[in-house]
Amino acid sequence: MGRLIITEEEKKQIRKSYGLSESLPDLEEFPVGGNRYNVGYDKNWDDFTDPKKTFNTDFSKKPTYAGAGGHLRGHIGVDIFGEKGTPILAPVDGRVKYGGNGLTIIIEDPETGYSHWLGHLDSRVVDEGEFVTAGTKVGTLGNSGNAEHTAPHLHYNIYKTDSGFYSGKNPEKILKKAIGKKGEDIEDTDYESLGSKFKNAFKKLFDLESKDEKGEITTKDAEDLWDKMKKAGKLFFDKITKFF
Repeated sequence: MGRLIITEEEKKQIRKSYGLSESLPDLEEFPVGGNRYNVGYDKNWDDFTDPKKTFNTDFSKKPTYAGAGGHLRGHIGVDIFGEKGTPILAPVDGRVKYGGNGLTIIIEDPETGYSHWLGHLDSRVVDEGEFVTAGTKVGTLGNSGNAEHTAPHLHYNIYKTDSGFYSGKNPEKILKKAIGKKGEDIEDTDYESLGSKFKNAFKKLFDLESKDEKGEITTKDAEDLWDKMKKAGKLFFDKITKFF
């Protein structure tokens, strides 16, 4: 049988030959928590009282001198404005890396080969090198670095990890597509409220061997493990259902 896998280099050649552009991977979660945010500058949003502080919020590869100290190589990314201190969430699963220009978190996704730049944070709450799942709080929204004289916002950029920050693509479409795409909070979900299908898959996945005198897995053992594992959130719940 012939080779079935197309290499990344071959994909690039195919796209180049036919003038195709590579589509960006979907986000599993919108990167800004809460419900008070805006993708780009909107003069009608009442949190923006000074338009001069919100120049140059859209993606551009043209030099500009507006905004946070100017962007001589273009504004690579999209700004998402919100209230200072708003939780910033990992938009995908990946490895945490720290970046410069104020407090920055980069999530490197090994599955897609893309990196997600979350810049101008007010704080970082995860360690460099840590692996996080989509929806994990990684920091808070702010205006650190060269954004200190602008309204608080998140600078979001997505780029091929091996090509670097300035190879970033316009993320507006995938950001807007991800709005409202939030993981459900399952921490209050009771084990007994889960369907039998899910519970059987859960037990099978973790190979629960503790049995009672009748040779059956005890409910308490499964409940105890569920109480620990459900803290991983909806992503964990979704992965269990794949065993159905």
